[in-house]
Amino acid sequence: MTLALGLGLLAGCSDDSGEGESATGVASVESPAVLDPWFDAVRRDDRDPARLVVLGDSVSEGYGLAGHLERRWVDRLQAGLRTRSGTPGCPTTPGGWQGTTSLVPADYRAPTLPDPVVIGATVPAPTLGPGGRGRTLKPGGAVTWTVTADSVDVGYRTRFAGGPLSIEIDGQVPADGVVSTDTDPQAERQVWSSGDLGPGVHTVTVRNALPRSSSSWATVTDLTPFRGDRDRCVHVLDASRSGVSARTIAQTPSYLKDSLSLDPDLLLVPLGFNDLRAGIPAPEFGRSLDSLIQQARGMGYEGPILLVGWFTPEPGAGGPTWSGYLQQMHAMTGHDGVSFVDLSVVLPPADPGSRYFIDGLHPSAAGQPLIADSFLEILAPPAEDVTRPATSSPDAS
Repeated sequence: MTLALGLGLLAGCSDDSGEGESATGVASVESPAVLDPWFDAVRRDDRDPARLVVLGDSVSEGYGLAGHLERRWVDRLQAGLRTRSGTPGCPTTPGGWQGTTSLVPADYRAPTLPDPVVIGATVPAPTLGPGGRGRTLKPGGAVTWTVTADSVDVGYRTRFAGGPLSIEIDGQVPADGVVSTDTDPQAERQVWSSGDLGPGVHTVTVRNALPRSSSSWATVTDLTPFRGDRDRCVHVLDASRSGVSARTIAQTPSYLKDSLSLDPDLLLVPLGFNDLRAGIPAPEFGRSLDSLIQQARGMGYEGPILLVGWFTPEPGAGGPTWSGYLQQMHAMTGHDGVSFVDLSVVLPPADPGSRYFIDGLHPSAAGQPLIADSFLEILAPPAEDVTRPATSSPDAS
């Protein structure tokens, strides 16, 4: 069964952020009943968080944006879903790190995005953390975020012979602020949660405080800021990584495992561009998606999976076609709990001459809102199910 959604939204005057312009057309959602558990989670978001985890690439991580991360489609979608939900007390304005209220990695892979401050000896951990963006700290190494929040979660990775991590809040280590990352034999992402920090700006530093003579390393993966929405509201969590392909994720179980540790109510999978650019034939891309789905189920994730076909990228010379990739995504709906939406029919094709794209692949600050609008019409519960009073619309960025 296919559900067709009309997105005939108004277009008006706009600035470079794309305010006032929206996607138009019709998007078809295959097997729409797959999304019912997600809709149920959103309806309960006044009591429990509804978590949407985005397992994407540079389009989702926000390549091309240098700041004001609230302009990314992941942040704008969260704000839109919260507005549609109408649950009181769910902030829709910019916050967190550089405006984002989503998960912030220890190491963004898009070179344009603002990384946290890193000091001392550290190395990237490309297979660890949501999006494979962890950072391993050698003795003396540290990562620092300055965030607008009233509490935070710090993600870290356990390992054999891992060293301790010292977590400082505004220059002070809380009583429970030293965590061990040593584990034998289980290695996994774990989370340290702060208490109430009070509203405002806070500095969070995670440090390997061992002497430099020590050989024990420790890996920090991410930080998530909260503003009164820790255990409630809709959360769109960025587990994307610039340059990643479906094939890489399928071949890196720890990457997927750490992303699923965010406990999603919906796993959104907008992948394919980097497989396409690598010249991977469409059937092989399909096998990677199949493996990713099977592994997610094997890791215990039972919720809905929504595969996303992006806008049509600028064609390359020879190689596979994007339409063949879309066909492979559609074929995956034969799996239980897997749906597919083709956004190439509602989003303009990638054109470096368009104000919506910075090149033949990446959306601009004006293009990101078009993506958010498209997803909002698909992922917001049907209007007749919304019974709570609506909150104000998200602030313009």
